[in-house]
Amino acid sequence: MDLAELRRRRLRVQGLRSPSDVSAPEVVRRFVAVQAQEYLPAQWGLAMRVPADRRPDATSVAAAIDAGEILRTHVLRPTWHFVAPADARWLVELSGPRVRQLQVSMLRSLGLDGAEGARGVDVVARALEGGHRTRAELGRALGEAGFPASGLGMIYVLMLAELERVAISGADVGRQRTYAAFDERVPASAPRPREEALAELAGRYLAARGPAGDRDFASWSGFTLTECRRAIADAVDGSRGRLVRLEVDGVEHWFDDEAADSGSAEHTDERGGVDLLQAYDEYVMGYAAPREYLFPPGRSLSAAPEFPMHAVVSDGVLAGRWAPVVAGRAATVKLSPWRAFSRAEERSLAASVTDLERFLGVPVTVQRLTE
Repeated sequence: MDLAELRRRRLRVQGLRSPSDVSAPEVVRRFVAVQAQEYLPAQWGLAMRVPADRRPDATSVAAAIDAGEILRTHVLRPTWHFVAPADARWLVELSGPRVRQLQVSMLRSLGLDGAEGARGVDVVARALEGGHRTRAELGRALGEAGFPASGLGMIYVLMLAELERVAISGADVGRQRTYAAFDERVPASAPRPREEALAELAGRYLAARGPAGDRDFASWSGFTLTECRRAIADAVDGSRGRLVRLEVDGVEHWFDDEAADSGSAEHTDERGGVDLLQAYDEYVMGYAAPREYLFPPGRSLSAAPEFPMHAVVSDGVLAGRWAPVVAGRAATVKLSPWRAFSRAEERSLAASVTDLERFLGVPVTVQRLTE
């Protein structure tokens, strides 16, 4: 398989060409975990994978998050991810020890290792007994208990509370994010054997992102390459033939044969087109560097300009950068193309801007920048 075919398959299975998920929560469930550092752009990444006739706007996606149908927490590598309530507990149980191991030196430097870190988690737990709390409210509670009320110290106490299954995202208060008690938002479930959980993670990763290899899975999940190879082997053994092996430039990849054919025929668009992807979109971050599939000849990750930071992708290949600037009841898309677009690409870009406009619910103006 060549890179063009690899891109075609990934675009399709990710729902960027043949969306089959009927809601933003369903997108999250299918992907297991969706990187979500940037709150609004990450919601756009969910919405664009829903067919146009059902595509939610930003208000609808935010309402699903407020209702707890989508949760946001630090998990896997770790970074912010959207996860489904039914997956949150086992994902945190699985990746928590690995994350703690990676953060030992930082926690020690902040004086949050051992008993002191546990005491900070207890402070957060008591504060959340009264309901959802903003970061500022939790900062005050920590400050009163002798912990940092802001900065890195507070951030790491809150992350510890997430890893210990004490805190998770709550309902927004205006424009402020909140934390809620983990058990309030996440259904109870029995602990799962580590190997079983890793195998499920591998199988569902490949179903939503394949074809992908073991290094892709390791980069995305944060687990060691040895663990990931074993997990993929276990997933393949238990897949009853669904997970199929193929080679891309001599490298072993796997994909889910059923997932590859599960897109909506009604909404399939194999013509390709221009997509406005958020910088941490799963099409970008779901695979290991150097991501040859993503870059045109003569470009690499180091050559990509820092601003605008989001990805303009044409037929699965980076063709520029963009950034949305929302101000009141209007928005601007700052666009930095790397090359001239064809007429077909210009039409596809205009359609993508219209989709973004509907999502944001405000008029969008395009401002073209030069590198």
